[in-house]
Amino acid sequence: MPLSRHALFADPQAIDLTVDPRWTMAFAAGIPDDSPTLFDTAGTQAVHPLFPVAAEWQLITAMKASGTGLSADEARRGIHVGHDLVLHRTLPPSAEVHLEVRTVALGRRRAGATQTIEFTATSADGPLWSTRMTSLYLGVELDGEPSEVESPWPASPSVAAPGGEAVASTTTHVRPVDAHVYSECARIWNPIHTDIVAARRAGLDNPILHGTAILARAVSLVARMEAVDLAAIRRVGAQFSAQVALDTTIEARLLSRTSDTLTFDMLLADGRAALREAWLSTATVTPW
Repeated sequence: MPLSRHALFADPQAIDLTVDPRWTMAFAAGIPDDSPTLFDTAGTQAVHPLFPVAAEWQLITAMKASGTGLSADEARRGIHVGHDLVLHRTLPPSAEVHLEVRTVALGRRRAGATQTIEFTATSADGPLWSTRMTSLYLGVELDGEPSEVESPWPASPSVAAPGGEAVASTTTHVRPVDAHVYSECARIWNPIHTDIVAARRAGLDNPILHGTAILARAVSLVARMEAVDLAAIRRVGAQFSAQVALDTTIEARLLSRTSDTLTFDMLLADGRAALREAWLSTATVTPW
């Protein structure tokens, strides 16, 4: 079935979540990031800046492709291709969160149809974060022409040109069990990451690591290279451009730096980019 143009006009979906230290610490362990501040329940515990993806998955699962016109099988073929997360304030390690999502754009690529959804998260104290996430549904047609709804969003920072020289770099090994560990710790379960049969039904040779796991690991590594406090990060963005197999070594490369922004990528062993046009920023973005 085609991706329905009516998704643009569907009512927002919402869910209420309790975020507790057990979940935020498990998320950090699943990346893995062993920064002491992420586990310091006796002091000022920090929350990894990519944690919102774990909360957002709970709403994605609850939606069950609502309003898209896609079958469950087609929805499972969605590939995460773009991410832009804005943290309006430091995430507390314990909070009651109201999370909403709506479709803001539909598009078409050679490989299939794309959908961009926008999350907004609030607590009793006000806005927490906003996210725009783009998925590509392989082999799925788009009903009608590419379109979007008017919705304000801050401009993205300039990023380093692809293929540039690295300012600094470090490698990290993706273990055969890392997709299982991340699935359970983040509470982000999709069988293509942990089940060989499900992965092959989706057209993959074998299970692959989650895109959000790759981005979270890259943020941790790049922030550590430059001694950036994870709690100070206010925005993260990236394009996903290649799958990361399990039991492989990948390289996080810092490409440029300014007073408040680091741009980076993540390369596979064969030189292809798993992440491109990636950045993290400590500049505050005022809620709009």
